[in-house]
Amino acid sequence: MKINMIKQALNEFEIFPKVSLLNKKITYTCRGLGIETAFNNNAEYIIRIIPQEEIATAKTLCIGDENCYEEITAFTDDKGILKFECTLKKEQIYTFRLLKKEKNENKFIVNFRVFGAKEDLWQRIPMRGNTHCHACHSVDGHEDPFVVSSIYRKAGFDYLAITDHHKVDGSVYAIKEAEKIPTEMALYYGEEVHVPNAYIHNVNVGALLDGEMGLDKYYHLHEKEINEEVENTVKEYENKLPEEIEPYDFAWRKWICDTIHKNGGVAILAHPGWLYDAHNTRDSMFRYAAKTGLYDAVEVMMGQEPNSSESNMQIAFWNDLRAEGINITPVGCDDAHRRYYKWDYESCFNGVFTIIFSKTPEFEGFKEAIKGGYSVAVDNYDGAPDHVVGTYRLTKFAIFLLAEYFPIHDELCFEEGRLMKEAYLGDGEAIKLLSFINGRVKRFTDKFFGK
Repeated sequence: MKINMIKQALNEFEIFPKVSLLNKKITYTCRGLGIETAFNNNAEYIIRIIPQEEIATAKTLCIGDENCYEEITAFTDDKGILKFECTLKKEQIYTFRLLKKEKNENKFIVNFRVFGAKEDLWQRIPMRGNTHCHACHSVDGHEDPFVVSSIYRKAGFDYLAITDHHKVDGSVYAIKEAEKIPTEMALYYGEEVHVPNAYIHNVNVGALLDGEMGLDKYYHLHEKEINEEVENTVKEYENKLPEEIEPYDFAWRKWICDTIHKNGGVAILAHPGWLYDAHNTRDSMFRYAAKTGLYDAVEVMMGQEPNSSESNMQIAFWNDLRAEGINITPVGCDDAHRRYYKWDYESCFNGVFTIIFSKTPEFEGFKEAIKGGYSVAVDNYDGAPDHVVGTYRLTKFAIFLLAEYFPIHDELCFEEGRLMKEAYLGDGEAIKLLSFINGRVKRFTDKFFGK
């Protein structure tokens, strides 16, 4: 379906729910939005059901024979509201082609799009977020951590982990400030870990050690014993590692990932294809880490270099790993150090993000989704069409949501993000307004999924 037709359907008509549980009779409700597109009262309409992955004209070997598709007849009520029942049987996007029943020829009205989902997907919440960005606690970062959070919310983000270099402090600060302000945005602890020095880049999401410290600080407080632990790991794996794996490279990564996991967090391999003289992570280590489950996820898309060979290489490598039967959850991040709406070296803000499909917005829901592989990476630089990387199943769902769910979702988030910043800066009226609108995104999501 052409993009302009999808936008027309979204802005001039509505249908709910838009995501339905398979093999269950669902009542759909639709209407025109405004007097120009309003349906006639007490009038007869036809709904033609077109499964996107099951072209019925294959039976007749011709194009345009729409008579092969299932049709439903329904009548509007005296307010022009149309309701009909339908049972979807296969997970995919469906077009509901609405036609007005007339004497000589049925008149085309609009193409609605809905998604039929299996229960494991239907019960999950689509959440747009970022697991790698920087604020002023990074030596090369900018902006107050909570202001950063409000800017991401204004752009339609549901969750955020601020991951300052060597420090968890920025994320801790933002989370504490969020406790004072009514918001539906989920903030997670985060840190970009560089121990023993900066040659390893790991993202920690969710792990907070005793004393509200991150891994870098903990390492420098216990440097001697941790160095000994790493030396012991090198000895233990001396004859177990593949020839192309550097023992210390593996041993330090293992200590970092193990420490993140012991403290309840998620370990993400950061931008393995980033070029700094050479790739940030050796291809052999990328493969070995994915194969052995050292990390929970890998950044297949990243900011800093829009449409770059670096992300392309990471995506290609990830696809090759899947072809070898090696699966690691994909994520995308903008790695922004400053928030501007136009890309430059310091800020590729909102150019790359991750959509997770989570049972709850809390961190445990995020963690379960990442560990279960329920995520896709997305980039949309400079208004280009969304580019989604993930499994076929989740990619087609994400493409549907990016067109049908997130435009309205993002409008709701925009005002919340603006008010978050004002409330944080001392505007008492903003606090009252946030309290009043709190829950709007959840209510829309429930309506979208028919819950």
